[in-house]
Amino acid sequence: MGNEDENLYIDQSQRNEGGHDLNQIWGGNQEEFYKSIIRSQQEDFGRIGRYFRDELAQEVYGMRISLQNFTNRHGDFEELRCLRDSLTSLVIELRNKATLLYNPILNDLGIFHAIDEVVASYKQKLSFTIDIILDPNLKELQRHIQVRLFKLLTALFEYLKEEMPIQAISISVQLIDFAIFIKVLPYFKEDNSLQTPKRVDSPLRLIKITELYSAQIVSDTLEEGIILKLTI
Repeated sequence: MGNEDENLYIDQSQRNEGGHDLNQIWGGNQEEFYKSIIRSQQEDFGRIGRYFRDELAQEVYGMRISLQNFTNRHGDFEELRCLRDSLTSLVIELRNKATLLYNPILNDLGIFHAIDEVVASYKQKLSFTIDIILDPNLKELQRHIQVRLFKLLTALFEYLKEEMPIQAISISVQLIDFAIFIKVLPYFKEDNSLQTPKRVDSPLRLIKITELYSAQIVSDTLEEGIILKLTI
């Protein structure tokens, strides 16, 4: 709870017998306090992701190699093949989860390289082309904001791929004042008519995505396209 006079935030979970607050946990304004919590959460996610990728997945992969060496010496059996396949699937799943928690490209090289990688993967694997323009000032954002923007964009990419009956989309991302605006340009067919979503519940799904990443829908019309606002 904020104490505006002292500009101090109190942990009210512990009180003495007289009912007075015991722990003063953080000095600063409310906005910075909440941002510190988000940064702490992202750091925790990063540690978990690195553990999944660098330790747990490596240990499981080592078990698979040991099992393969055993079968090479003593012969292969159906049960051992099933176990080996299960270990392989587990390694893949652990690495995928690790990337969700800790994207090495995003954390090591920044948001531009991370988005380029995702865009390239959509084009290579799904033949879905994303033409995206990024504001150069995005690289100056704090890391936890970049992580939040990256997750919102990847969720938006997946939404567009599944909901729009097209193979290409144009997106621009701009930093204006203290907000990030993501605009998906309207898509016109060859006859100059606007494309429509595949399903009638598409707007509801978009609302759920924005709520998940604390964003707002500024516009979602066929004439203006989709405009999302992410406050930083």
